[in-house]
Amino acid sequence: MTKALKFFLLPAFALVALLFSCTKTDELTVDEAVDQALYGVQERGGMGRYGCYELVFPVAIELPNGTTVEADSYDAIKQQLRTYFEANSDSRRLRRGVRPHLNFVFPISVVSEDGDLIAVESEETLQRLRAECAGTFGSHDPRGHGQHGLSCFEVVFPITIEFPDGTTAEAGDRQAVHQLLRVWMQNNPGVPARPKVTFPLTVKMADDGSLVTVDSPEALRRLKADCR
Repeated sequence: MTKALKFFLLPAFALVALLFSCTKTDELTVDEAVDQALYGVQERGGMGRYGCYELVFPVAIELPNGTTVEADSYDAIKQQLRTYFEANSDSRRLRRGVRPHLNFVFPISVVSEDGDLIAVESEETLQRLRAECAGTFGSHDPRGHGQHGLSCFEVVFPITIEFPDGTTAEAGDRQAVHQLLRVWMQNNPGVPARPKVTFPLTVKMADDGSLVTVDSPEALRRLKADCR
């Protein structure tokens, strides 16, 4: 009788173990959740190392629960996400196949690989940029994205901005860039041409912190391509 009972119970135990294993496997770790959130927000706008645009910090981001926080770098975004997911481990319901969502608080500004400075006013504008230049996201996925896919470089200030009408203005920091682009757009609605950074331009490489002087749009495109 005992042997018969064991015979019938063993499959039941195996089934319970299998279900438990599948449940654990279906859950995302905090690191995986951070990678997926970062990958998602960069891929939507074609930004970062695998895209065509570099984000101008600081930015405000909206966490999955709707709260907003400031970030002055991708490392700061990563830390904000990690803190959020660790604090909400019981309620975040992180499952494979359901990407944790991260949003920007608009407007934001980006620099294209040609040196265009672009004010992004909405999610729709961000997606149009993605359509213009998708980058190489199609050959990558979210795994480990927070460690190797975030950015190529950041612009070193001050910079000089040249507007489509030939006028120029100096921006001493990132906030000044946002303000100058916003004023230009307000005063020149419907103008398709975009303000540009003037060359030479100094950038700080994300990999090693070295400073590189870029002399032309062509050199900036080569630098961006080499980062991918």
